[in-house]
Amino acid sequence: MEFKIIDKALENLEKNATIRGKWENYIPENKEIDGKVELRFENKERTECFVEVKKEIRNHHIPKLQKLAKEYKPFLLIVDRLYPNLKNKLKEAHVNWLDRAGNIYFNDNQHFVWIDLHTTTPTKEKKNRAFTKTGLKVVFLFLHDEKWLDKTYREIAEKADVALGNIKHVLDGLKQQNFLVAKTKGKYKLINKKKLLDRWITAFTDELKPRLHIDNFEFLNEAEEREWKHLNLEKETFWGGEPGADLLTGNLRPANYTLYTRKTKAALMKEHKLKPNPDGNVEVYNPYWTVDTPNEKVAPPLVVYTDLMTTGDPRNANIAEEIYERFLTHLA
Repeated sequence: MEFKIIDKALENLEKNATIRGKWENYIPENKEIDGKVELRFENKERTECFVEVKKEIRNHHIPKLQKLAKEYKPFLLIVDRLYPNLKNKLKEAHVNWLDRAGNIYFNDNQHFVWIDLHTTTPTKEKKNRAFTKTGLKVVFLFLHDEKWLDKTYREIAEKADVALGNIKHVLDGLKQQNFLVAKTKGKYKLINKKKLLDRWITAFTDELKPRLHIDNFEFLNEAEEREWKHLNLEKETFWGGEPGADLLTGNLRPANYTLYTRKTKAALMKEHKLKPNPDGNVEVYNPYWTVDTPNEKVAPPLVVYTDLMTTGDPRNANIAEEIYERFLTHLA
């Protein structure tokens, strides 16, 4: 539990809005909720809130927070720091939030408080090498198949396509974050896998995904878009995101298209009948994995799952959960 975040957020809330917050000793029946906070307003009214505490959030957290806010009322997210676009998305999702600087959005139909004037200086932390753009490729390999933890450093480096010197730093980083423990001498296993997956998606969104983006396109016309399944994808070109999810589950009609390829822009335009458009609904990226795919047209399920979750779309989150249950239960 990030008690430093809670204490500082409640302290600053009282300074900013004369609302006193008190953390309550509360043992939830499940692990979805971290605890409770009692808010005491100037008029002496009190409200007990169910609380989720996060150091940081990204788009992929929004659907779960929205679900919690519907189930546990009133609900309050306490978070270290929020980007402005995420504040807007939380508001749209009817999720109350409080950050470390004492900024707050709270609406429980009886009380409405909205303060967003105070800046939060990011806490400077030494970067964990497991979650750099290079480390993320190695961690992806472990998340895809844990057997790679039993390979030599050289084998891991060759498979992940990274320099040999990175492997020890990645393993040390995972140990520091309590995601890796030793089984026997030189043999390891992952623990807290679902938390590791969440941490990986957050770091992937910040560190690796922007560097993989090639460009945005759109189909030449609506008829071509309707026929997307019949495109002839050659070697090293795969559907991710919504089209990948539809091919894996048959339960999602794509509105946006994610394509992974090593082809040139000219080849993409010619072979797949696409035209450049910075606002187009076809996002093209370089592949970042080195493992085999179960479907020659689709990126690995973990890639598709990540693509769906990072959209922050509740519809995509539901299909991502289906993919998790069908293909990723080894990460439970």
